[in-house]
Amino acid sequence: MRTVRRLYFYAVAIISLEVVLWGLIGLVRVIFSSTVSNTVESLAQGLALILVGVPVFALHWWAAQRSARGDEEEHASAIRAAFLYGALLGLLIPVVQNLLALVDRALVSAFGFSSSRAVLGAGQNWVDNLIAIAMNLLIAAYFLLVVRDEWATVEPKNNLRDIRRLYRYIWVLYGLGLLVAGLQQLLQFVLTRPVGGLVGRVDQTWLANGLAFAVLGAPLWAWCWRAVQNSLSQAGESRSVMRLAVLYVLSLAGVTVVLSAAGIVVDALLRLVFGEHLGFDGLMQQINGPLSIGIPLAGVWAYYGRWLNRDLDAVADAPRRAGLRRFYYYILSLIGLVATFIGVSMLLSFAIDTALGIGLWAEALRPRLTAALATILAGLPLWLLAWSPMQDEALAIGDEGDHARRSVVRKAYLYFVLFGGVVGGMVSAVRLVFLLLSALLGQRPEGFSGDALNALQALALFVVLLTYHWRALRRDGLQAIEALASKHAQFPVLVLASEGTALGAEIRSALEKQLPKLPLTLQNLEEGLPPQLRQQVKAIVLPGSMAVNPPEALRLWLREFNGRQVIIPDETPDVAWAGSVPRSASALAGQVTQIVRQMAEGQEVHSAASSSGWTVVMYVFAALFALQLALVLLGLIISAFVG
Repeated sequence: MRTVRRLYFYAVAIISLEVVLWGLIGLVRVIFSSTVSNTVESLAQGLALILVGVPVFALHWWAAQRSARGDEEEHASAIRAAFLYGALLGLLIPVVQNLLALVDRALVSAFGFSSSRAVLGAGQNWVDNLIAIAMNLLIAAYFLLVVRDEWATVEPKNNLRDIRRLYRYIWVLYGLGLLVAGLQQLLQFVLTRPVGGLVGRVDQTWLANGLAFAVLGAPLWAWCWRAVQNSLSQAGESRSVMRLAVLYVLSLAGVTVVLSAAGIVVDALLRLVFGEHLGFDGLMQQINGPLSIGIPLAGVWAYYGRWLNRDLDAVADAPRRAGLRRFYYYILSLIGLVATFIGVSMLLSFAIDTALGIGLWAEALRPRLTAALATILAGLPLWLLAWSPMQDEALAIGDEGDHARRSVVRKAYLYFVLFGGVVGGMVSAVRLVFLLLSALLGQRPEGFSGDALNALQALALFVVLLTYHWRALRRDGLQAIEALASKHAQFPVLVLASEGTALGAEIRSALEKQLPKLPLTLQNLEEGLPPQLRQQVKAIVLPGSMAVNPPEALRLWLREFNGRQVIIPDETPDVAWAGSVPRSASALAGQVTQIVRQMAEGQEVHSAASSSGWTVVMYVFAALFALQLALVLLGLIISAFVG
């Protein structure tokens, strides 16, 4: 309830703050306006916003401040921190936007163009922008004082640190976006061929707009990124999940854009090589756009990819470091695989239509061939560069290879590709069978040969995709079984039981069935404990009654035992076991088997827990997700019939 209350007060406060701000801006603009048109309407609008917004904001902000002063938890809440830094973003970003509009119009006018050619603020004047800047800065100054006071008084500061980290990275992304947009406009200007030996007038607007964005974006990005880098010495900053997420997003966004731009450029070059009369002007017109955005994003990829690698190298935990790097490579591999698959399918479709004499070379087939080759040339190298090290890692012998084969990221990648292959193969097969049955029933569709062969080649490609990745998954499973069997064989276990009880036999049966390579000894306590077993076994399984009140021989034996112990909860007088205790011997044997397996494989031990209400909820959501996937699959099959 307290969280809902916070959300209400701070949500109303931020909305009413914006209402007051726009009322102030509108009112001051009316005062300094040199025209009398719409003055009454603008004045009434500004006053209305202020008269309504001020009391609403004052009431809710006063209530929020009062709660924060009287309650430490309220003062340190994440919602309050998000409101304060969100308010600063909502006030300071418009300052930059209005400043950018001023600079943009000034540069466009300096090159002799109308200010309407400016990207930002084309319908404004310098008074409008200065008033907006002043009003936003005035209110932002107040909230900066509030934030400074928060840092001096709030304890603990965890939520403030988390929200400030998000605030800083938003500024980094915003500044980088302005810089990339400016560089794109400048490169568009540079790569555009001069008209008649002189730079065209439209090109100069690219130059003016690009300079405006770059002049403001470069220092803003550099300053914000420097602040982020300087904060890495503070606790939790260098290892934050948010930093890794931002580095992943920037690197992968750069890869995606560069891959797309490279495909378009290669396509244009291949069309020129294959005889299309583009000319230099036509070629530049085709590639200047992709190059102008691809070059800045290539720089983003290179720069932030280097920082991502440095941060991953700094992770102390080797398995976690390998898992994070694996995640990056598998995403790159998936992007490259999809592009390669599409390119190969396009190439086979081109070959089929060429063999059937469909289309003319100059009008239809040449662009299709160049597009197919360009897609393959862009996607295949990326897939090979990303997939090869991951495959080599999974094929390695030892613990590293075992971790790689059993990693969730690799299994998710392989099963996702298999899922796509199965669905795509079903759609292609349905399409092919539909065409064949239509022809057999006497209704031969137009273009039957081409459609049937294209459906067949798509089906063949999906089969190849499925076969390759299924073999990789199966190889992983076989090697994992061999590695686990080797670990099990090196982990002897002693099961200690009292004579006449069936639990020991039940546990031995479960262990022999699920872990057949595990060396297992079942020993009755009444027969004694041979001293040599103490050096041979790595773990001992014993009932709780023996562990709580061990006989003298067992106590002396356990005192010299350096292995691990698995205690079985049983009916023990005056002892209550925390948590639920399985009532059946088979369920208890299953829990023991799971714990022994985790110990033998070097995993962290997690005892089996009973299903909770949340587990049921997760099952419900999983069922709904499966239903949605089934509906999508049905839609794909239906679309195959309707073309």
